[in-house]
Amino acid sequence: MKKFKLKKKNLYVNVVLIFILILALALTLTSSFYMKKVSDKYFLSSNYPVINTDGNIKRNEKIDDYITKLDKNLLVEEININRDIVSLLLLNDGKYESVIFDYAKGDKLSYEDLIKSKYREDFDAKISELLYFKYPKFIADVLNKNDKTNTYFFKDNELIIYYYNYEINPCVNEDLYLTVNYNEIKDYLNFNITLDANYDNENGYDVNNSKKLVAITFDDGPGSYTSRLADILDDNKAHSTFFMLGSNLLKFKDSVLKVYNNGNEIGYHSYGHTNFKRQTIEEIQNDFKISNEYLKSITGKSFTLTRPPYGSINEDIKNCLDTSFILWSIDTEDWRHKDVDYLVNYVLDNIKEGSIILFHDIHKTSVDAIEKLLPELYVRGYQLVTVSKLAESYNDTLEMHKTYRYFTK
Repeated sequence: MKKFKLKKKNLYVNVVLIFILILALALTLTSSFYMKKVSDKYFLSSNYPVINTDGNIKRNEKIDDYITKLDKNLLVEEININRDIVSLLLLNDGKYESVIFDYAKGDKLSYEDLIKSKYREDFDAKISELLYFKYPKFIADVLNKNDKTNTYFFKDNELIIYYYNYEINPCVNEDLYLTVNYNEIKDYLNFNITLDANYDNENGYDVNNSKKLVAITFDDGPGSYTSRLADILDDNKAHSTFFMLGSNLLKFKDSVLKVYNNGNEIGYHSYGHTNFKRQTIEEIQNDFKISNEYLKSITGKSFTLTRPPYGSINEDIKNCLDTSFILWSIDTEDWRHKDVDYLVNYVLDNIKEGSIILFHDIHKTSVDAIEKLLPELYVRGYQLVTVSKLAESYNDTLEMHKTYRYFTK
């Protein structure tokens, strides 16, 4: 009897163990299926293209025949994109040309073949947006005409558009092109792509090391023309430093905010344009305190730069305000010479890399001159930045209680 009970007990144990094994197997299969569903859901919902990994797809021989017969001096770059397309960049008579093949069929393709037909307008709109993000308006307006002589070169992670057969005034002496990361156009493309985790668009405001940096500054505002001036600077991918009067800040609050929001710099130019040397130190400090409160109420920021009216300054004045003091190296005397062409030519004849140029935004002729001047400066290789950015780019730290007239490398 005892022997029988022992066998029965062992049978129960074996049944329990088998049940546990079956349960474990079921849980494993369920978990695997669930994880696959989650994974599928993630990749489908994130809009990332599914890359073709079929190793059996072979590159069509017609592509290799074309490359073999090609003058090797013409071929600049060859890109195979995920066994979908082959993209070639050629340089012929100083201009880039693009040749695109279907990887498997060997057929030649146009760039339009790679854009989903229902998204052509969206694609063009995105290219237009990025053009104006990179280039000044006088350039982007021309390039935005969608001239069919443009060259579209598709790479692994980006599209490069080279622009040709344009007439821009003033004449641009540089190659014009736009780099478009596939993240910007991923929904519009008709082939499998790989996306970068991080990327930066070409921004016309970023400091270009190949450009000569200068700072154009404006005194005595804000005034009736300041808002228009802020738009002109924005159209030309230019930033400036505005030395404003405390007494005008609240009168032209919207203009102050526009200048600030457009990425320009606001400095202090006294409360009412009084010569600092004719004021007591206490008066200078009180005026600065009031003006600072006005600026903070509009922008949330304080003055860090000061331009003394008439450039009148001494050691006591420099030590009484906790700012840097900015003078100038080129004085246009635009208050005297209210002539647009004179002002444009004067700057072009005297400008040098690192210059700080003095204008006043309270004169219409000065603002008109800036509108004409900025495209000329751009095509001559200059980039307009704020005083602080100019100093930073030349590794010069602006210190409080010190004066600066220009910057050099």
